Amino acid sequence: MNGACLKFEKPIRDSISRIRFAPQSNNLLISSWDASLRLYDVGSYNLRLETPTEAALLDCCFPQESVAFTTDSDGYIRRCDLQYGINEKIGSHDDLATCVEYSDETWFVVGSIDGRVALKYIYSFNSGNDGYVFRCQPKAKDGRHHLAAVNDISFSPSICGTFVTGDDKGHVITWDAKSKKRLFELPRHLNSIASLSYNCGGQLLAVASSFTYQEANELEEPPQIYIHEMDERYIGSGSASSSSNKT
Repeated sequence: MNGACLKFEKPIRDSISRIRFAPQSNNLLISSWDASLRLYDVGSYNLRLETPTEAALLDCCFPQESVAFTTDSDGYIRRCDLQYGINEKIGSHDDLATCVEYSDETWFVVGSIDGRVALKYIYSFNSGNDGYVFRCQPKAKDGRHHLAAVNDISFSPSICGTFVTGDDKGHVITWDAKSKKRLFELPRHLNSIASLSYNCGGQLLAVASSFTYQEANELEEPPQIYIHEMDERYIGSGSASSSSNKT
């Protein structure tokens, strides 16, 4: 499965910190360390907005389709009107946060810097199961020697109980939370995986391949964003696994 690489007239000049698909469209929000927030229309492969900010962007999100929030390295939280590119400060914070992803199915998944993923049930008293921890190693790697940090986790909105992880060595792997099995693995990317995002229907997976300043010998290839279509090979793997869990 080869992903299409997004093209920019003005390349992203520094590490990508986060990518987020919009809640109702294929618009992709991109925050980066070059102090710019970008909005890219994946459907037409067109950059809709690029707006500068006063500091490097550490994260971004969509509270709604036409509005974005960013957390910046100067400690401020900013609100951006995506129609007009107007930024305003709405708050500040004193500390930095790493990523955590939440699922509506009463459990959450957390990635760690030692290459492990922990799945925890919020209401474990109902099932007698607190969750489990597993090492997120690629198929061809020995888990005892593959200690790559898990940089991001994203849940599939179309396949129940499926999530994807991206690590510091360029590996993107999908997992079935219930069967605890690897479903699919994309070809390795040259750079670290900085961020992942599904579109609202789960048909597209955006992968930000970018250096992340986590290792001294890290490759500093230009940041790239790839769009992978979640075709029948991928969907079939997840659907088959979900069906087997019901029997």
